[in-house]
Amino acid sequence: MGKFLEYWKMAYFNIRMNKVRSFLTMLGIIIGISSVVGILSIGNGFSNWVSGSLNGLVGSYFNIYATGEDKIPRSVMDSLVEKYPQITGYSEDIGISGVAETFRKGEEDITLNAGTPDRQQTNQNEIVYGRLYDQKDFEEGAHVCVIDTYASKKLFGREDAVGEILQFHTRGGKEIPLKVIGIRESTQTDKKQEDNIADDGEDTTVIVIQFEDPGLKAEIPSTVLYNDFGLESDSFWGVFVFVDEPSHAVEMSEKGRRYIEAATNTRGEDKFFVFELSSSISSIKSVLGGITAFVMLVAGISLFVGGVGVMNIMLVSVTERTREIGIRKSLGARTSSILWQFLIEAGMISLMGGIIGILLGYAFSGLACIIAHLVKNTITMTPDFNPLFILGTAAFSMAIGIVFGLHPARKAAKMTPIDALRHR
Repeated sequence: MGKFLEYWKMAYFNIRMNKVRSFLTMLGIIIGISSVVGILSIGNGFSNWVSGSLNGLVGSYFNIYATGEDKIPRSVMDSLVEKYPQITGYSEDIGISGVAETFRKGEEDITLNAGTPDRQQTNQNEIVYGRLYDQKDFEEGAHVCVIDTYASKKLFGREDAVGEILQFHTRGGKEIPLKVIGIRESTQTDKKQEDNIADDGEDTTVIVIQFEDPGLKAEIPSTVLYNDFGLESDSFWGVFVFVDEPSHAVEMSEKGRRYIEAATNTRGEDKFFVFELSSSISSIKSVLGGITAFVMLVAGISLFVGGVGVMNIMLVSVTERTREIGIRKSLGARTSSILWQFLIEAGMISLMGGIIGILLGYAFSGLACIIAHLVKNTITMTPDFNPLFILGTAAFSMAIGIVFGLHPARKAAKMTPIDALRHR
């Protein structure tokens, strides 16, 4: 143990004696390790942020849409719910477009999304004022609606418009008064657009890069459309199907599609399309993981280059210290002692470079996350920095030095005292 401690001291002394050369040797390791640590931390942090955001969208439901002229019969949906205990219910997916009067005496395009009370759970934005419509509202065909804060400000000039009457006009001129009973929190896209609305009625112009304006939307009981418009209620173009657990959505979506095809005698005709978000999210996660792995592979090349640099400098060091090696051997130093001396020195250089690279990589990943949040305040990711990964990275960097320092160390250890002392 004492010998190895002496080797470490000698290695540290030689590194200090050649600070500039040692730092330049470490530079390749520093760049490689900091790149790997930074990219992996940012990649995992971004993946966690995306996964968390998308998981918030995944509900206990899936969609079935008719792609042809054949609609989905209500009777078939009722029997589907009875057949599978994992399916807890369904809601028609109906939308009707029109215009709504605003407090500025103008009009805004708006879409009414209609369904059962369960349909409201497909919207993940929380209620900030009032309430959702309930089963009683649905059964009575109550003229009520739920909108978001963006629509509330556009239509009524303020966020809390609970109790106000939304005057909806169809393209054909039919008018429906809807009482606002609930206000949801706006989506992030809508919040950016809220900044362009002045309470005093004056328009401001702000140029931003954002997604297409989704338009104003209101949620209403589907019975309003059946009663006021005479829409057919026995079949649907699209439905939301609710399950007891999100994990059952994929299985039940396929079974539900096959059941509807069998019930409508349309097997193999692709008359119905099923959509559930879980599979899409899994695909996105796989793509993100593949991108991170590829970028890490590219960054790993710099580690190899850094290892070659360590070997090159150690070869130079052996050449410079040939006489020292000859003197030590003539005084009785063993071949293994010379070998360990140079291996430990190579490993120490790589270890120190690895530690510096880890610190720089962590600082870089943290700075990148801060910049991402400043550029896009909706991005709130944090670097995923695993302590075990830190130890593994440090050990890996040291291993690089030992592997690439092995050849120079063996070259030094195999020198005979006479040849070494003759070297000038």
